[in-house]
Amino acid sequence: MEYGKEIWFVDDDRVFQFIVAKYLEGSAYAKTYKIFDDGDRALLELITRAKTGKALPSLIFLDLNMKYMEGWETLDFLTQSAEGCKVVIVTSSLSEKDRNRAKREPLVVDYMTKPIDRNQLLISIRLLLGRKTDGSAAS
Repeated sequence: MEYGKEIWFVDDDRVFQFIVAKYLEGSAYAKTYKIFDDGDRALLELITRAKTGKALPSLIFLDLNMKYMEGWETLDFLTQSAEGCKVVIVTSSLSEKDRNRAKREPLVVDYMTKPIDRNQLLISIRLLLGRKTDGSAAS
Protein backbone atom coordinates (compact mmCIF):
# COMPACT_ATOMS: atom_id res chain seq x y z
CA MET A 1 0.00 0.00 0.00
CA GLU A 2 1.32 3.42 -0.91
CA TYR A 3 1.33 6.28 1.60
CA GLY A 4 1.51 9.89 0.45
CA LYS A 5 2.33 12.97 2.47
CA GLU A 6 -1.30 13.91 3.06
CA ILE A 7 -2.52 14.75 6.56
CA TRP A 8 -6.05 14.00 7.72
CA PHE A 9 -7.89 15.54 10.65
CA VAL A 10 -10.83 13.48 11.88
CA ASP A 11 -12.79 15.60 14.34
CA ASP A 12 -16.45 16.63 14.51
CA ASP A 13 -15.72 19.86 16.42
CA ARG A 14 -16.27 22.74 13.97
CA VAL A 15 -14.22 25.13 16.10
CA PHE A 16 -11.25 22.74 16.07
CA GLN A 17 -11.62 22.32 12.30
CA PHE A 18 -11.56 26.10 11.83
CA ILE A 19 -8.53 26.48 14.09
CA VAL A 20 -6.60 23.73 12.27
CA ALA A 21 -7.34 25.37 8.91
CA LYS A 22 -6.09 28.72 10.24
CA TYR A 23 -2.98 27.13 11.76
CA LEU A 24 -2.07 25.47 8.47
CA GLU A 25 -2.82 28.53 6.34
CA GLY A 26 0.42 29.80 4.85
CA SER A 27 2.42 26.79 6.06
CA ALA A 28 4.12 24.12 3.97
CA TYR A 29 1.16 21.86 4.78
CA ALA A 30 -1.59 24.18 3.50
CA LYS A 31 -2.31 22.03 0.45
CA THR A 32 -1.71 18.60 1.96
CA TYR A 33 -4.49 18.23 4.49
CA LYS A 34 -8.10 17.11 4.55
CA ILE A 35 -10.68 17.45 7.34
CA PHE A 36 -13.36 14.84 8.07
CA ASP A 37 -16.38 15.36 10.36
CA ASP A 38 -16.41 11.78 11.57
CA GLY A 39 -14.63 8.46 11.44
CA ASP A 40 -17.14 6.95 9.00
CA ARG A 41 -16.30 9.47 6.30
CA ALA A 42 -12.57 9.07 6.79
CA LEU A 43 -12.79 5.28 6.61
CA LEU A 44 -14.96 5.43 3.48
CA GLU A 45 -12.31 7.62 1.83
CA LEU A 46 -9.57 5.26 3.01
CA ILE A 47 -11.33 2.20 1.58
CA THR A 48 -12.02 3.98 -1.72
CA ARG A 49 -8.40 4.99 -2.05
CA ALA A 50 -7.13 1.51 -1.19
CA LYS A 51 -9.40 -0.07 -3.82
CA THR A 52 -8.38 2.41 -6.51
CA GLY A 53 -4.67 2.34 -5.70
CA LYS A 54 -4.52 5.98 -4.58
CA ALA A 55 -2.07 6.99 -1.87
CA LEU A 56 -3.30 6.84 1.71
CA PRO A 57 -2.53 9.55 4.25
CA SER A 58 0.73 9.29 6.14
CA LEU A 59 -0.60 11.05 9.20
CA ILE A 60 -4.04 11.18 10.82
CA PHE A 61 -4.99 13.42 13.74
CA LEU A 62 -7.90 11.60 15.38
CA ASP A 63 -10.35 12.86 17.98
CA LEU A 64 -11.59 10.26 20.45
CA ASN A 65 -15.02 11.75 21.17
CA MET A 66 -17.21 12.02 18.09
CA LYS A 67 -20.95 11.61 17.58
CA TYR A 68 -21.25 8.80 15.07
CA MET A 69 -18.12 6.72 15.11
CA GLU A 70 -15.90 7.36 18.09
CA GLY A 71 -12.13 7.57 17.76
CA TRP A 72 -11.29 4.19 19.27
CA GLU A 73 -13.63 2.44 16.83
CA THR A 74 -12.11 4.39 13.95
CA LEU A 75 -8.62 3.47 15.17
CA ASP A 76 -9.55 -0.23 15.25
CA PHE A 77 -10.51 -0.07 11.55
CA LEU A 78 -7.37 1.89 10.70
CA THR A 79 -5.22 -0.73 12.42
CA GLN A 80 -6.76 -3.40 10.18
CA SER A 81 -6.54 -1.47 6.91
CA ALA A 82 -3.80 1.17 7.13
CA GLU A 83 -0.96 -0.35 9.12
CA GLY A 84 1.64 2.05 7.69
CA CYS A 85 -0.21 5.17 8.77
CA LYS A 86 0.77 7.25 11.80
CA VAL A 87 -2.02 8.40 14.13
CA VAL A 88 -1.96 11.27 16.59
CA ILE A 89 -4.74 11.24 19.15
CA VAL A 90 -6.09 14.76 19.70
CA THR A 91 -8.63 14.94 22.49
CA SER A 92 -10.10 17.09 25.21
CA SER A 93 -10.11 14.04 27.49
CA LEU A 94 -7.77 14.14 30.46
CA SER A 95 -8.37 10.44 31.11
CA GLU A 96 -5.26 8.51 32.08
CA LYS A 97 -7.07 5.40 30.82
CA ASP A 98 -7.26 6.93 27.30
CA ARG A 99 -3.61 7.94 27.40
CA ASN A 100 -2.53 4.44 28.49
CA ARG A 101 -4.65 2.78 25.83
CA ALA A 102 -3.15 5.06 23.17
CA LYS A 103 0.35 3.94 24.21
CA ARG A 104 -0.62 0.33 23.45
CA GLU A 105 -2.02 1.07 20.00
CA PRO A 106 0.48 0.24 17.23
CA LEU A 107 -0.45 3.15 14.92
CA VAL A 108 -0.51 5.86 17.61
CA VAL A 109 2.67 7.93 17.59
CA ASP A 110 1.56 10.88 19.73
CA TYR A 111 -1.19 12.01 22.09
CA MET A 112 -2.21 15.68 22.29
CA THR A 113 -4.67 17.30 24.64
CA LYS A 114 -6.79 20.15 23.34
CA PRO A 115 -6.39 22.99 23.03
CA ILE A 116 -3.26 22.63 20.92
CA ASP A 117 -1.29 25.61 19.73
CA ARG A 118 -0.02 26.36 16.24
CA ASN A 119 3.65 25.67 16.99
CA GLN A 120 2.84 22.37 18.67
CA LEU A 121 0.80 21.25 15.64
CA LEU A 122 3.30 22.33 12.98
CA ILE A 123 6.32 20.93 14.80
CA SER A 124 4.53 17.62 15.36
CA ILE A 125 3.64 17.35 11.67
CA ARG A 126 7.18 18.22 10.62
CA LEU A 127 8.73 15.66 12.95
CA LEU A 128 6.30 12.87 12.13
CA LEU A 129 6.48 13.34 8.37
CA GLY A 130 10.21 14.00 8.34
CA ARG A 131 9.82 17.27 6.45
CA LYS A 132 11.64 20.51 6.86
CA THR A 133 9.69 23.33 8.39
CA ASP A 134 8.74 26.37 6.37
CA GLY A 135 9.83 28.59 9.23
CA SER A 136 6.30 29.39 10.34
CA ALA A 137 6.46 26.91 13.23
CA ALA A 138 9.22 28.88 14.86
CA SER A 139 7.41 32.21 14.88
